[in-house]
Amino acid sequence: MKLGTVSDIHQMNSKWKEVVKACYEEQFDVLAVAGDIFPKDNGILYHPQWFKHFKRYAQEIKDTGTKMVLTLGNDDNQLLIPEMEKGHEEGLWYYLDNSIVEIDGYEFVGMPYVPDYPFGYKFWCHGEYNDHLRICPQQFGKPILVGEDNKFYNIRDLEEYFKSKQSIHGALVDLTKKVEDIEKSIWLIHAPPSGMGLDLCAHGETVGSDAVLDFIEESQPMLTIHGHIHEAPEYNGNKWKQECHNTLCIQNGQVGFDLYYSVVELEKGEIISAKHSIYN
Repeated sequence: MKLGTVSDIHQMNSKWKEVVKACYEEQFDVLAVAGDIFPKDNGILYHPQWFKHFKRYAQEIKDTGTKMVLTLGNDDNQLLIPEMEKGHEEGLWYYLDNSIVEIDGYEFVGMPYVPDYPFGYKFWCHGEYNDHLRICPQQFGKPILVGEDNKFYNIRDLEEYFKSKQSIHGALVDLTKKVEDIEKSIWLIHAPPSGMGLDLCAHGETVGSDAVLDFIEESQPMLTIHGHIHEAPEYNGNKWKQECHNTLCIQNGQVGFDLYYSVVELEKGEIISAKHSIYN
C-alpha cells in the first residue's frame, strides 16, 4: 500500500489543489487526513459553502483512484459531523470519529480529541484521564461551544464540562479493544503525543497529550498520524517522524503556502519507507 498522510489544511484552496495533485502524481492507494480540514473563518461558525468546496476536492481525489480516510480536529465545527457521515455513506471518503474501518488489510482508526488549550472552542477538547483533566491554566476569553443554531454559548463551569465527557485515555482504550490486529493498525489522532518533539510550539512550550503517548507506548500500533501543532517540525530540527519502540509516529506540520505531507510505503503489515514532501 502507498499511503499519503496530511493534516491541518484548514480549507486552504491552494493546498487542497496540491493534495489532489499529489494523489495523482504519487498514485496513493489511501490518503489519511488527520483533522483540521475546515477554516477558522468567523470564529469557528459553520458556513455551508465550506463543504461544497471540500466535496469537490474529495471527488477529484476519488477520481485519482485514491481512497480518503479522515477525522476532524479541534478547529472543525461539530455541525459538520452529519455532512461527514453523509459523505461516508455516499462513498466519497471514510469518516472516522472514534471508529475503525478496514482498507486493503489495514485497520484505520480515528480519534479526534485534544487536551484543553487556551482557545475558546472546546467541543473537541477532553480531559486526559478521569482523574487528571489537565485544564489549561490560561484561557483566551471565555470557553465556548457552538449550539445547533450555529451560535456561541459560554461554558459556565469548565471543570464540570470535562468531567461529563469521556477522557482521551478512555476513548483510546475503547478503540483498542475493537482493533483486531494492533500491529497492523494505523491511527489518525489529531493530538500529537507528548515527549517526542512533535508537539513543540513556536514559543517553546510542548503541549502534546500524555494519554496519547501512554497509548502508543502500551499498545504499539504500527503507525500513528498526528497534526494540531502546525509549526512543530520547524522548531524541533525538522523532526516530522519519531519512533516509539515498534510504532512510527508522524506529524508532518503545515506552515506557509507549500503543502506538507508524507508518503509511507507499506508491505505485508510493515513500513518499508517514509518520506516528507519538504524535509524528505
